[in-house]
Amino acid sequence: MVERWRMLLAERVNEATRQLGAIDGVHGLVVGGSVGRGAPWPLSDIDLLPIRDPSAAPDIARCQAALVDWWAASARAQTLDVGWLAFTPAEVEQATGETVAESAARMADPRWLHGTDKAFGGYGAHDPHGLADALARWATRIRFDPRVRQARRQVWQTMAQARHAAAVEHRRAGDPGAATLAVRESALALRLVLVETWAERLGSMGREWTRFEHLAAAHGAASLAERIAWIAAADVAGCAAHLPTLPVWLQERIARALAARHLVGEPVSPERNARDQVAAFRVHVVRHRPDLIGPWLALPDPALEAKLGDLEALLGQLS
Repeated sequence: MVERWRMLLAERVNEATRQLGAIDGVHGLVVGGSVGRGAPWPLSDIDLLPIRDPSAAPDIARCQAALVDWWAASARAQTLDVGWLAFTPAEVEQATGETVAESAARMADPRWLHGTDKAFGGYGAHDPHGLADALARWATRIRFDPRVRQARRQVWQTMAQARHAAAVEHRRAGDPGAATLAVRESALALRLVLVETWAERLGSMGREWTRFEHLAAAHGAASLAERIAWIAAADVAGCAAHLPTLPVWLQERIARALAARHLVGEPVSPERNARDQVAAFRVHVVRHRPDLIGPWLALPDPALEAKLGDLEALLGQLS
């Protein structure tokens, strides 16, 4: 028997693609992310990549807002991610006809860097000309080609180095809070350097640190993963120390995520699940909701100097 959350998710994917696909200037939608790959969990976003004319962007945004509002009011809140990972028909036709070397060069553009990963394993919906399905097939075909992975690895390596340099500059300027954030962002990018090296991918934001540890263990790099987690303030013990100071909304997220992960058979411990949520939102809040900053963010990090030193050593080791 299909669980009700899966039925609801499928119903909402159909509703979203039907309404968005009816907008003038939308030529198709890639259903991406965990839903598109057929591996959702109860907290999955619905990730859609529209093939559209630029003029359709405002109507897409209005439709997105209306759907999310209706879903929250009618049953259970649901995130619909459809927006900046959008491509024109001409861009899709050009990309899907390129050589792999040309596709690899696209990874320097954030839309293609993230869009390729998001569309991997997905499929086209409301796709009268086959453009969305062509984009999904292209992304799936080239995503793990060694030339594409090397290009992606270089992007993350460059980002890790740049954020480390920013951390050093912030510390020099007497801003340890900004330096702490830059250190964490550098560690996140360094984590992706390893993931690309291993020909793997992370997946959902609220599950990625535990997945990273499992991948690292499988590739003989468990101790390296522990160092990166410590630098990023994503170690289990460090996050556990801040549990008493968590805001209520994050406590609720932790409880829902644990239940959702167990529902799909993921054998995650309560401690690691809590770490995954805290670590994810420590960066997410600063980037998107600075009004929610509180003691649980550990800004500035009291171990900033030690973490900067270890980060510099890892950058040299993994360059």
